[in-house]
Amino acid sequence: MIFTQDQFEAYEDAFNNATDKSAFFDKYYNPDAVFVHPYKGTFKGKDRLVGFWNSGKNSGHDGIHEVLHLKNFVSIEDKLAVELDIEWRCFKDTDYLGPRKAGDVFWGHCAAFKYNLWNGG
Repeated sequence: MIFTQDQFEAYEDAFNNATDKSAFFDKYYNPDAVFVHPYKGTFKGKDRLVGFWNSGKNSGHDGIHEVLHLKNFVSIEDKLAVELDIEWRCFKDTDYLGPRKAGDVFWGHCAAFKYNLWNGG
């Protein structure tokens, strides 16, 4: 199955706008999905991933709203590679990737790879 850029942009929009990432996870991921973060570790399964992505108290993104910005996209069969700029907006003081103050905005650059695409296509 080929994953198109339009489909990825819909994924990006859903991620950027989901307050609770539970339904987002169900739509796009296999229940045993694994996400490897270079600084925060490896997260496997819905509970761990959603807990990391959400921005509420005791979540992985406590005090942060993360926004994905697609830069480059390649998809072949069931494989996908994307290059993203990631915008982190601080809505309260936080220690996410270092001490940050409410109102701060900081950016990262990321490459992501996915094989055997999501839950049902």
